[in-house]
Amino acid sequence: MKNILIATIVLAFSLFTYNSYAAEADLYGSVNYKVTNDDNSSGKAILKAENNGSIIGVDFSQTLVEGETGGLSGFGKIEVGIDADDSGSDLLDSRLAYVGVDAGVLGAVSGGRQSNPHAGVSKTNIFNVYGANATFTYADRSSNSVKYSNSIGPISFNAMGVIDGATGKDGLDVTDLSASMDFGPISLAGGLVDDKVNNVTYTVASAGISLVGIDLAGTYSYKDTTTTDLTGLEYTASKSFGDTTFAVGYQDKEGTASYITYGASRQLTDDLLGYAEFQTTDNDTGTDTTQMAMGIKFSF
Repeated sequence: MKNILIATIVLAFSLFTYNSYAAEADLYGSVNYKVTNDDNSSGKAILKAENNGSIIGVDFSQTLVEGETGGLSGFGKIEVGIDADDSGSDLLDSRLAYVGVDAGVLGAVSGGRQSNPHAGVSKTNIFNVYGANATFTYADRSSNSVKYSNSIGPISFNAMGVIDGATGKDGLDVTDLSASMDFGPISLAGGLVDDKVNNVTYTVASAGISLVGIDLAGTYSYKDTTTTDLTGLEYTASKSFGDTTFAVGYQDKEGTASYITYGASRQLTDDLLGYAEFQTTDNDTGTDTTQMAMGIKFSF
């Protein structure tokens, strides 16, 4: 038994080289502000200057073990939304907060408040203010979650479980799966969510292709409830001319409305982006509306 233990220790040291590494911290964020002129439900235009999703965050990482199979590293993230207008009770709003371990080819495991895998599937979410209206999703971020991420060849996949312990359900309350791959000018992605608490499933599939400098994309989503099944379709096209990009999109959300979105953006500097967008909304019921916006975003 002693010989087996010694052999195991020797094997472990032969696979990994132990060193002491300093933790790395990378600060990032953006200050994003817009002026909108959106119709209300009665069709009256309302002019407003407001925050447009400003954020600040820190990525942490530290190499724990070096090895031929990728070694072992720890990582974490803290990200908060910034209420640039101080319109609520809190200046900062928690968005992401998680910690994990990356074992290289074996994948990464993390826990905390994290991005939902299926929420990142859509390739038609290309606008700064409007667009992306017709994708049925469970949530962009979830607390009380555990996630596993890995890649095999060109395929990347994520599996996340939400375990909030407060719903009266045993085990996983929500499972969220996604997979994606790129080959040449084509990119594909798909996601599936099973909300066991509310008996709702979400399916999302998206594809993109670049042809003669034009980026085309489409997204299909399906929401299956115990009483109603709903589908959403989105299509986008965009073309860049130097630092300026023009985009157009169409979205059709069953039971809600159809949308046509136009946008133009220009990279003023490496970190400063200016944008303008216009959207028409054809509501299934009620008054049709239009939306207009322009804004500026500084990223760091």
